[in-house]
Order: sequence, then C-alpha cells, then structure tokens
Amino acid sequence: MSVARQLVKKIMAGVLPRDRFLVSGQGLSASVDSENSTLKEIAITFDDGPHPEWTPDVLDALAEAGWKGTFFVIGERAAELPHLIQRIVVEGHAIGNHTYTHSDPKQTSTAKFQEEVRRTDKLLNELTGVRTVLMRPPKGHLTPGKFRELWRGGQSIVLWNVDPQDFSMSDEAAPMSWSHSYVAEHGDVILLHDRLPYAGAVVRALSGAQQEQIRSVAITNWLPGTQRTIPVPPGVTAVSR
Repeated sequence: MSVARQLVKKIMAGVLPRDRFLVSGQGLSASVDSENSTLKEIAITFDDGPHPEWTPDVLDALAEAGWKGTFFVIGERAAELPHLIQRIVVEGHAIGNHTYTHSDPKQTSTAKFQEEVRRTDKLLNELTGVRTVLMRPPKGHLTPGKFRELWRGGQSIVLWNVDPQDFSMSDEAAPMSWSHSYVAEHGDVILLHDRLPYAGAVVRALSGAQQEQIRSVAITNWLPGTQRTIPVPPGVTAVSR
C-alpha cells in the first residue's frame, strides 16, 4: 500500500465511526474472563477463501489455539465449497464479504462492485443463516463512489494494520520467524490469506510463541451487531476435521 493511501486510511480511521470503518481495534475490547484480562486482543483475518485444502488447515489451527478468526470470502469460491462456509460459522468465526469474483479494483465499476457485494451477501445468508455487514474490498482499495455506496448500504468496512505478507512466504521457517518478531499491540488486525499454504502455519507459530500474551477474537466481538444469526438451514452442522 502506497504512503499516500496509508495516510488517507489513517485519517479516515480517525474521523469515521469505528463500526463503519475499522483499521484496528485499538480502544475496543471483547468481554473476557478476569483471569484473562491481561491478554492483548488481536483479530486475525483471512482473505480470498475458501480453499479446499488451506481453509480447513486454518480452521484446525484456530481450533487448536482456542482462537477465533474472521474470514472475508469470495462469493464464487463460497458457492463451490459451501460446507467450508458453513463450518466457519458453526465453529464460531466471523464471516465477511470480499466480493463475488475479486475482480481488479481498477477495472471494476462502482455498479459492478455493488452487484458483487449484494450477490455475495445473498449467498452467504442462504448458506449459513447469517447476515453479515462486514466487508473488505479487494486489495483494500476503494474509490469514493464505492465507499459511498457501501456507506449507504450500512456495510462495515474492515481493513488491517498488520501485514505478515504471507504471499511471499516460501517455507515453514518464514511463519515462525515472523511470529517471533511480531510485537503485538491490543487491537491489531492481521491480514492473512487462506487461499495460500502458510496462513495456518502463521496461526500455529503465533499461538505457540505468544499464547500467554495474546488471543485472537472475531471482528464481531469488537463490533456487536455486524453479524446477525438467524435460524440456520436444516442439516448445517460442524464439519469433522
């Protein structure tokens, strides 16, 4: 992300309501048991899934740590792997919209973008019985027109402030190295990709290295009301790992 875009993002995060434009959860907190009140809360988020191999690995890693994540899913991939979308929700994670095709923001009109957002929202609701207003635009890029339409639609735009760059990781040593060097701050929103092979490894390395200092919570813990559960379709149950 360019310096100019980072500056714009910082300014917007400072002036807009937190429940409509979130870059980090600093100053927000989920309810925790008193014995865990010293833990720093972070939100690990996953883009571009689901993936038939790597999304289950991420879900397994989160379950092993006892953590919750937030998954910004692509509609066309959700349509191909509905059982993974259902598993995400059943296991207590938050789910969000990442458009239907993840088309290049520079080549996508505002009208096309909004159509993809609506189509993905409808699909996720049909698959899970959950209505979410969490939305992350592809590559974190929004034009004024797209921002205006999301705002009008009541969407909560969620970006990030920590990027481990898992897309550049090439071996198991990379997640471990990053996890040991990462200095957590309460409210960090971490960007990972569950279409890539190292997101689960980052979760395992991070929970192993800093389990006593941090915990990952779903974005919905910080922003109540951004994911509303209605009766789940019959037959939707947790998928065995």
